[in-house]
Amino acid sequence: MENRDLQPALITLIRESRNWATVKRGLELFEHVKDMLRGHYHVDSGYFVFKKAVSLGEGERSFRVYSPWGDLHGTADELQQDVDRTFHLNANLADSASEQWLTRESVPGAVKAQWRDRGIQTGGSWIIKIGEVPAGMMVLYRRNLKTDDSLVMSLVVEQLSLVMELLRYRRAAEEASQRDPLTGIYNRRGATVRIRTLAELRSAAADNWIFAIFDVDHFKAINDQHGHPQGDRVLKEVAQVLSANLREGDICGRWGGDEFVIMLQCPKDLAPHIVSRLKDTVSCQVDKVSVSVGWAIWGQDGTTLKEIYRAADRRLYHDKVRNT
Repeated sequence: MENRDLQPALITLIRESRNWATVKRGLELFEHVKDMLRGHYHVDSGYFVFKKAVSLGEGERSFRVYSPWGDLHGTADELQQDVDRTFHLNANLADSASEQWLTRESVPGAVKAQWRDRGIQTGGSWIIKIGEVPAGMMVLYRRNLKTDDSLVMSLVVEQLSLVMELLRYRRAAEEASQRDPLTGIYNRRGATVRIRTLAELRSAAADNWIFAIFDVDHFKAINDQHGHPQGDRVLKEVAQVLSANLREGDICGRWGGDEFVIMLQCPKDLAPHIVSRLKDTVSCQVDKVSVSVGWAIWGQDGTTLKEIYRAADRRLYHDKVRNT
């Protein structure tokens, strides 16, 4: 690409990418990049591959595929399977990237036949990096033979990488701000956000959501008689027991002090039994500690967090009187 052609291409990139840093999610960013590539750089199709986390648990998929173009690749599952096979054979991400446009005549026979079937004349792939670490790939296709702007595509992926890094740091900071540093479970803010989100998504046909408050009995006496390190140990163990006995999708948070809240999905007639079982589990697993509990049924005892909390708090008060 000659300098006279490079300048307007760079101006377009700068203009179009100004708002990328305002996006909230990677998928939204990929949509923006796709619109720019298709609208200004004649990229007909493609997809993005990205590793959401640097370290992954056993069984988690390393790379996920995002295909905002939505054509030329068959189904999303077929594309994901193809990417899984490719990256399984090429553990080093850089081995799978061309970092430039390739013509159909220059690629291996199997790829050439696939491109011919899909009307692809040129294609290329560029590494997405978080810092210096490869974290994904931008794969692009064209139905024409334009191959002289590989440098521009490299600059596009560099800008994309910077915004993905910003999103990752922003997400980590947001997650940290919603975690209780002592127990590791959600703090009041984090629990509130998730409870309200669940309430908004709750379907009238679904099983009921149960909200419960757990309060450590005689917690002040534990601190006064045994010291705050012992009190901290109790809080951590109660949080561990409660969270360990919930299912994925349930919510457990430290509301403040020695008060914990949970929200879980179950039939409403089982609410007293499940809450009582959790109460007994804490008493059995945390040495010389008991808790009082109050619960409320979302949609029956209230339809807002404020109403539900008040209903659960009333039951908590009565339970605490019985435990005194």
